[in-house]
Amino acid sequence: MAFTNLEKVKKHIIEHHLEFDLVRNLSFQFQGDDYTKLPHANLKTYSEKVKGKESFSPSKEEVSFESDESAFLSHTELIPDSVVVASDSSLGEIYTENVDYSVDYDLGKIKRIESGSIPDGKTVVVWYLFYRVYQRDADYKIDYSNGKIKRLTSGVIEDGQWVLLDYQIEFGSLLDEVVENAICEAHERVLKFIDPSYHNSTDQGLVTAETYLVVSIVCNIKASEAKSGKVLSGSQADSLSKAWERLADSYRRQAYLILSDFAKKIGGLFSPKAVKSKN
Repeated sequence: MAFTNLEKVKKHIIEHHLEFDLVRNLSFQFQGDDYTKLPHANLKTYSEKVKGKESFSPSKEEVSFESDESAFLSHTELIPDSVVVASDSSLGEIYTENVDYSVDYDLGKIKRIESGSIPDGKTVVVWYLFYRVYQRDADYKIDYSNGKIKRLTSGVIEDGQWVLLDYQIEFGSLLDEVVENAICEAHERVLKFIDPSYHNSTDQGLVTAETYLVVSIVCNIKASEAKSGKVLSGSQADSLSKAWERLADSYRRQAYLILSDFAKKIGGLFSPKAVKSKN
């Protein structure tokens, strides 16, 4: 019988905030009043953000950097790569992103980079585009469990409109059967590693170590999913996969560190045999 169980593993996952993957800027088109099926089910409740580009003319603002070298624009959810920062309205000097300034596109925040060309205390002019964020139950309705979304005719989303969607996928989308298989695999590894005298032990250390080993196996499964492009694509998929792999390695090392206290005892050393000289 395994030292851990499904409930313990899931409880650990939830308590340590490993319960979701993030999907960003999924592009799709609303068609009529019917539900649109998303690529994933079991979405995290209230994690979604539905965004649309409604203006092709950039907003223009003058901003001054505060004591922390940052400034907030009038809008959040800026469109990536749409920000232009210049010394004045005539574009006298155009500054370079990530050299002279950085941008938090979600928060609509510009930060001056001290080593860049923007003088300390300088007022700059910023041009940018931003998304309109639509409202749940006013502009659209979403089914988190089944991964479906539809526009509401009473809202402002047009029929046939293309939007971008951010959401989180619950870790629980991994079937219980997969976790249970991971428990069986982890338990076999633990039994091979520990001394047989502990096989029927109820020591909490063994419970914790096996739980960590199960989480490591599951994280490797999530890494493979990310690498396959089921969640994200391109560099984002690679980055997510590597993050899961690092987490898997961390849990595996913690598991075996604890298991070292229960490791098989090393047998006695043999006395060296005398070797006759050929001379």
